[in-house]
Amino acid sequence: MLILKMIQISNNLVINCININHDLIKQFCENYEQKIKTITKIIQLLFPDTAYYINNHPINFDSIIKTYKIKQTYMYDHINTVNFINIKNEHSDYIIFHTKLRHDTLIARFHKEIMNELRHFLSNFASSKKILLLGERSVGKNLETRTHGTTHLYDVLLLLKNNNCVIDLTHDVLTCGNPDFNIFLHDVQLVHNASCNITFGIGGPFNICKSFSKNNISFIPFYDSCPCKHIIDQMNIIDNTIIDNMADFKSRLKTNFGH
Repeated sequence: MLILKMIQISNNLVINCININHDLIKQFCENYEQKIKTITKIIQLLFPDTAYYINNHPINFDSIIKTYKIKQTYMYDHINTVNFINIKNEHSDYIIFHTKLRHDTLIARFHKEIMNELRHFLSNFASSKKILLLGERSVGKNLETRTHGTTHLYDVLLLLKNNNCVIDLTHDVLTCGNPDFNIFLHDVQLVHNASCNITFGIGGPFNICKSFSKNNISFIPFYDSCPCKHIIDQMNIIDNTIIDNMADFKSRLKTNFGH
């Protein structure tokens, strides 16, 4: 939905109808009702004038990506702000570390080549900012997460408590969305107002931060081998947030937010 909104804004498109494929949701997700609720709420947020239907019409997302290029990713100013009237952000002067880690075919390599150095760095990193942890502490078990090896870095990010003021705003499982959509809206506000969002790999947090923040560090090791590189290249062309190695990742954080 976020990428579709980027495409709509970039190409000045009118989208009259969105079809939600019933069988795909059933096949890939562990909680159909929650996933449908989340998808429809996001459609209402991003496409308030668009009708949506649950059916089994075929979906060819690759065709959409090939036909329409992404020229703009930031969309906070293009959503209905009435949704945020009662959403308050009680935090200030903070950076966010997002817990989810999806890296598809490169996840095993991430664990083998990156994880130990990442642990060591985070256990010693000290920031002048407050640090918020956002995302999930566990990953739901379904065909999608098993296929991609999706996991989380929650335990690793807790090492930041060694030298920082860390505020834990994580939830147990968010694979099919948050049951309280207002909490998602609150997270969007946190992302939007953060001094920086630090994400790992591809997928949800990367897309959310590209959509709702102009201040991001997107740590995607082995980026040239990433199977989604052709899409992410488009998303990254306007504001280059991607860092693909530990040396640059550590340097960026230390230079901008360390003390």
